[in-house]
Amino acid sequence: MTRAVLLSLIDQALNSGFSLLLNLAFIAFATPAEFGIFAFLLAGSFFATSAQNALIIMPLNYLLPGREQEEVDRNLSMLTSANSVLSMLVLPVSLGLASVIGADVALLGATACYFLTMLVREYARNLMVVRGQIHRTLIYDLVALGATALLAVPLWKVLSPATAVLFALSAGNCLSFVWCRFDLKADFRRLPSHLSDYRGVWKDTRWALQGALQNEVMARSHVFLVERMRDAAALGMLNAGRVGVSPLLLVGTAWCRIARPKMVEELAHGEVRAVLRLLRSGAMIVGGAAVLYALFLVLAWPLLETYTFRNRYGDMTGNLFCWWLYALVVGQTSVMAALMEARRKFRLLAFVGFVGAVVMPLLVFTLLSFGLSASAAVLGLTGVSLFECAIFGVLTLRDLRSSSFGSGRKARVP
Repeated sequence: MTRAVLLSLIDQALNSGFSLLLNLAFIAFATPAEFGIFAFLLAGSFFATSAQNALIIMPLNYLLPGREQEEVDRNLSMLTSANSVLSMLVLPVSLGLASVIGADVALLGATACYFLTMLVREYARNLMVVRGQIHRTLIYDLVALGATALLAVPLWKVLSPATAVLFALSAGNCLSFVWCRFDLKADFRRLPSHLSDYRGVWKDTRWALQGALQNEVMARSHVFLVERMRDAAALGMLNAGRVGVSPLLLVGTAWCRIARPKMVEELAHGEVRAVLRLLRSGAMIVGGAAVLYALFLVLAWPLLETYTFRNRYGDMTGNLFCWWLYALVVGQTSVMAALMEARRKFRLLAFVGFVGAVVMPLLVFTLLSFGLSASAAVLGLTGVSLFECAIFGVLTLRDLRSSSFGSGRKARVP
């Protein structure tokens, strides 16, 4: 168990580090417009993987473990067919996204290849996780990312940056799949029966799909609005600020992963005050990390401006401050959301998420319509996240505090 967790952390760090370096390479060696094109297409791919996680990966996690081998093979074959159908549905969407930004033939091809191979890669790597073969997942990602890095450099010299990187990512995905020789039990002759069998899975996955798309609308809708209402260069400059604070955005997520099961345990034993202490510690950790990271940005700014932004992105201080404020608020919101999840308030979470998914794009659209800079979109994101945090805080802390102070140290909380 310890070895598997360690390998999983290494794999996550590998993927996160590669993504950060790739974004920094765009900032340092491409124009804001070129970076904006890449960010626009990448945002579309996140919608695709979110849909895949809800429709394919989630049932993969409960239809395989603990089953007889014959049933495992049957379910895997069915999900492989479903993933193939999803890939075919995503293909025209990817071409449509590329067409919206006026992509040439090379970029259209690179986009289609990336979306298709990305869905295959995510399916295969999650299959290895479900089977407990974390070491194969690590090898898989090492091959994919290593091949991508080696191919991106020469392709960058002959193609546009976004086209070069998307082709390199696609080739890396294909090479890693061939290298690890995955057996997905594909049997496309049985596609009609597989789709019929999937109807039973759809009863659960449709709600997961709704939640996943809501989250993506909240997190990515500003990307499409900024590109359409401004231009790719404005989106590139905006996204450069997000890259600058991306490590800070991981703090709240990391804390929640550890604290959520602890909260569940404390609530089960009625230790409400312990939960409140844990909640305060999370808020302090996120706030302290934000202060320290702000100090780092201030001290490292001369180097970042000279060697990373290279004076191509204009005055980035305001942009970075907006993203820093957003990271601080989102971190605090994730702490409160973790408590909601620990208390199993999933319906309320879904309702608030739906409201946020509606309000977020409308607010960003309104701000941009008044001629404000693209950074104003980040303030819109921050405002909606702060509203969510306030709702979670009022609803949960009211119940917890009344239970804690009204019934002594121990109290049962639903």
